[in-house]
Amino acid sequence: MCSDSLSHYRGPMKDGIILIDKPAGISSASVVYRIKKRFSFKKVGHTGTLDPFATGLMVITVGAATRLSRFFLDANKTYSARLSLGTLTDTLDPEGEVLSAESEEAMARLDARLDDSVVAGVLGDFIGDLMQVPPIYSALKHHGVPLYKLARKGQAVEKPPRPVTLYENRLSAFSFPHIDFEVRCSKGTYIRSLARDMAEALGTVGHLTALRRIETTGFHVDEALTLSDAEAMDLDTLPMMEMAAALSYLPSFVVDEAERLGVQYGNQLAWRSCGEAAGAAFCRVLDAEGRLIAMVESAKNGECHKYCCVFNA
Repeated sequence: MCSDSLSHYRGPMKDGIILIDKPAGISSASVVYRIKKRFSFKKVGHTGTLDPFATGLMVITVGAATRLSRFFLDANKTYSARLSLGTLTDTLDPEGEVLSAESEEAMARLDARLDDSVVAGVLGDFIGDLMQVPPIYSALKHHGVPLYKLARKGQAVEKPPRPVTLYENRLSAFSFPHIDFEVRCSKGTYIRSLARDMAEALGTVGHLTALRRIETTGFHVDEALTLSDAEAMDLDTLPMMEMAAALSYLPSFVVDEAERLGVQYGNQLAWRSCGEAAGAAFCRVLDAEGRLIAMVESAKNGECHKYCCVFNA
């Protein structure tokens, strides 16, 4: 999380961001439901799904902040994960059916062949711009239907490879047959597919047996509440981050009172430079008190900014 956002946790609030450390064994939708029910929020969302077996950081959006989800989706993410060699499942994780498994003899030969340097070398081959085949059990859609629903009906569809970028793929520990690694990657990267591909590169099969999201959009899991701790709080003590602070990684500009009123009425907002040099696609519009009143496109649109969304302030 950006350091200048640390002072922007307040409560009670009706619009903002809550950081939750998701436990294993429940879906991301269940986390959203439980937060919504516990605090009687009208609108709750999140900015990126974690599989039920996975744990770690979920960025929960509340109230008007649900409209900000799109601005988090393009963020890079960091995960810690465990690849277990020797067994392949249809879901590429521990929740699936076993498709194939190495014999004891094959595993013994693999154990004798692999060491830290060999494994680290293969992981290093998976850095940079790559083409990745998504899992057949995923939320990607085929003719409007999620792939996992088709797969459950025995109609598995394999999507063509998609470009992803891995900025770091580091070996954390190797204790045969388990490989613990940490990866920092672009949006759209499936760590389950990465585990499958790395196992193949090592000359065997494998599947992901643990996954934890550590960081996204500058937020770190160490700053998140456990779900049980959050549910034990009252609304007035629940740490919720203001919307402007939650998007502090994006550039901003402040408008005066006359412009603020104009924004509220949907009037055109005179263009000014905002983030183009740094490559930012969006910009925050703040009032004199630092509250987020609108999101606009950074790129020049004639003489006026193009609104993405406007908030009451």
